[in-house]
Amino acid sequence: MARRVLGAFVVAGTTVLASLALATPASAHTPVVKASCDEKTQKSSLNVDLKWYGPEKKNTLEVFIDDVKQDHKVTFGDSHNETGWESDGKSEHVYKVSIKAYDDPGARNGWTKEITLDKTAACVKKAPPTKSTPPSETTTKTTTTTTEAPSSSVTPPAPGGSTPEPPLAATGASPLWLLLSGLGLVGAGAGTLLFLRRRRSA
Repeated sequence: MARRVLGAFVVAGTTVLASLALATPASAHTPVVKASCDEKTQKSSLNVDLKWYGPEKKNTLEVFIDDVKQDHKVTFGDSHNETGWESDGKSEHVYKVSIKAYDDPGARNGWTKEITLDKTAACVKKAPPTKSTPPSETTTKTTTTTTEAPSSSVTPPAPGGSTPEPPLAATGASPLWLLLSGLGLVGAGAGTLLFLRRRRSA
């Protein structure tokens, strides 16, 4: 009895493995195609990642850029991963890949196919972030200049516009003595005049 049960398990396991082996090719043949842009080099490139293709014979891959077939043709087995096919990143481009699976020559299973990517935008080089510089502190020094007027002995003009007469020079004699000397001279002259008249009348 135990042998029969064990044999049934072996047969069932073998059937499951065989089913998985037959179903794998149908769910395989997975292509991943994408384009990217390198801002530093300003180049756009293509990345192709192909997995789980039939390894018994060679499969082929061809790339077209803007409907121009590229010289680099690839043959591969069960998988292939490559990044290349660079173009000028300053312009827009259309990438297309043509995959031919040896086990699907008529493209009935969808393993042989063409994949056209949307038009890639031109690379935009981002400007480096600008660092904000804090305003420098400037110390303003105020210099006060005092201008002294030159000393002068000249008397400023009077409000009326006329220039006053300069003061008389000091001689050291008192005005009183000058007055007394004048009166003395007048008295002496008058006395002399009287004396002469009396003498004539005698």
